[in-house]
Parts: sequence; C-alpha cells; structure tokens
Amino acid sequence: MVRQSLFPVCAMLLAAACAAGGMEPAPAMIYPPTAYSQRVATNDVTIYWSCAREATQVRFEGVVQNARGGAVKFVEVELAGADSHDRYVSDATTALRDIVLQTNQIAPFVIQLRPTGGESRFDLFYRYQVDSAIGGDERPRFRALDVCSPAQHRFKR
Repeated sequence: MVRQSLFPVCAMLLAAACAAGGMEPAPAMIYPPTAYSQRVATNDVTIYWSCAREATQVRFEGVVQNARGGAVKFVEVELAGADSHDRYVSDATTALRDIVLQTNQIAPFVIQLRPTGGESRFDLFYRYQVDSAIGGDERPRFRALDVCSPAQHRFKR
C-alpha cells in the first residue's frame, strides 16, 4: 500500500522539478554546428565560433569538437585583443566544463571580453592535452589570428 501511494508523489515531484527548470535538457548538437560560420582545426580538435562586438564587450562563443579517436582533455580557450603594434592589450580565458572530450563529442564555451578600446584585431589561443605514448602528455598552445573578422576562418556549410 505504501508503494502505491509513493509512486504518484514521486512522479509529481519529478514533473514539478522539470517544469520549474530543475533539470536542463541535453543540448542537441548537430555536426557541423550550424549556428557558427567560422572554424579552425588541428589534428585533434575543431573549434566553431561566432564573435559579436557589442558596445562594452566582445562576446565570443562556440563549441569545441574532439575530431580524433582518443580522449582530448583540459581544453582552454583564450580571446586576446591586439593593438596596431601587435601588442596584446586585453584578454579573457575559459576552460571547457567537460574535462574530457571523447571521440566526436562537442562541448560549448563562452568568453566575454571587455576591450580597452585600442584593439585592432582579436586572436584565439587554445590548448588541450591528448594522451601520447611518445613524449608524455603535452599541452601545446595554438593560435588563430583575427578571429572576429567576418572574412577570416569561414567555412562552407
């Protein structure tokens, strides 16, 4: 008798939690991500993004995809603003929420950078770790230039 009365109560609590936003739906990731028109890739990862310059900030958002057969770990993404003399005058960094990306897994990121006003371009720096039998686990740093330019790093969908 107790089991029969607990089932409707549990079902109502679960429904209430979902209705109140207690559970987030899993994001639907489609390859290639159609929300982004720019990308850069290495042998291990592909990064898709969009960059929006607003009055007080630059919003850089996208996804990182593990394009390799093994695990990619500890992905960090940095947006840096360079002045006309190629000196970096602003930057903001984030790490992916997913510590390990399995094969073909896609993980989102968002960077909000407050520019100083002297930036002539924004560059992307990113690093990650892959398991390697030779040379240990390295985290090389990669760079893509002028990532907020509408003409750079475009790809056909």
